[in-house]
Amino acid sequence: MNLRRFAALASLMLMTSLGIAAAQSESDEIGACDLSRRRIQQRFYQRGAAEDDLTDDDLWRISVLDAQGLDSAILAEGLAQLAESPTRRSLILMRNGFIVYEQYFNGSSRSDSNNVASVSKSFLSALVGIALNEGFMLAVDDHVADYLPAYFAAAEDPRLQDLRLRHLLTMTHGLAWRENESQRLLNRSSDWVADILSLPVSSEPGALFHYSTGASHVLSAALTEATSMSTCEFAHRYLLEPLGIEAEFWGVDPKGYFTGGHSVSMTAREVARFGQLFLDEGNWQGEQLIPGWWVVASTTPQVDIGNNYAGYGYYWWLNRIGTYDMYSALGAGGQILHVIPALEFVMVTTHGFGGNPRDYSTEAESYQFLWDYLIPALAGP
Repeated sequence: MNLRRFAALASLMLMTSLGIAAAQSESDEIGACDLSRRRIQQRFYQRGAAEDDLTDDDLWRISVLDAQGLDSAILAEGLAQLAESPTRRSLILMRNGFIVYEQYFNGSSRSDSNNVASVSKSFLSALVGIALNEGFMLAVDDHVADYLPAYFAAAEDPRLQDLRLRHLLTMTHGLAWRENESQRLLNRSSDWVADILSLPVSSEPGALFHYSTGASHVLSAALTEATSMSTCEFAHRYLLEPLGIEAEFWGVDPKGYFTGGHSVSMTAREVARFGQLFLDEGNWQGEQLIPGWWVVASTTPQVDIGNNYAGYGYYWWLNRIGTYDMYSALGAGGQILHVIPALEFVMVTTHGFGGNPRDYSTEAESYQFLWDYLIPALAGP
């Protein structure tokens, strides 16, 4: 074989191998947002979680409890109690921007993603703040009908026309949604948004707090139409990728709207990073990912919800531990993110999730840990 033919053949082989590699790379990068090879499910609650293949060790600062002002001897008993849970999968404590405690349980590991359930509502709230800041949306008092006009054109109750983004964000939508019951009806629906908005209006929008995962899904649809991107794509482009996060799974409805506030999978570390982002008022490594004013508004009481909570912000539960204000993202089955800004403290715990309803016992357990062990550990021996 002469040199010219050899060079041509070598070049062809190189181009072919590069083409194959590129094709393989593209096929490997399907991701949670790519629907081209995925069957859209009709079930409201959906599952799917691959291992996280991102290496994020360089994004973290690691320390120990005592070095960050937490008495490890006082915390030891409380941590041992939390470790006894047969369903717990992870527990991360952060102080002053450092991971000071990180453990995985019951066969779980750092790379395992978990269905974070309604914790993802707080992510959705952050996306709305970004959309407002970027000019995709104008204001929280925008009418939802402005973004989803076809769904409101035939609304029977005129009060529905006054439904605003704020009402969805604060769960004061006024729709007669029955959490844990209405979802089952949507399993047979071909258009979730239409069926959610066709529910009777039981109160004036803005008047009463009424928790609804249906309302957050309508908000996801509005965000999609406002940005001309799926909620999943918008999230990764403007929030998750800059944070070094990749959702391993994201549910989607029969019309192609990605789920708003449920059926999202990511790792415990990724949830902790989101909590730290809020603690740092939306700034991550010098880049303002979420406008600071939105972080403040989201974690300020927007509506009185009674019970034992100090209020509800924009998809954040507000409370107090001792003399300290805190805000939390809470998901079914024991998916929990607590942030206590004055203490520079973030706590994340996840549990095995099989579509089980909101687990108030695991929430109470986490609050009790903060009361009984975290606060005393700050005071020292």
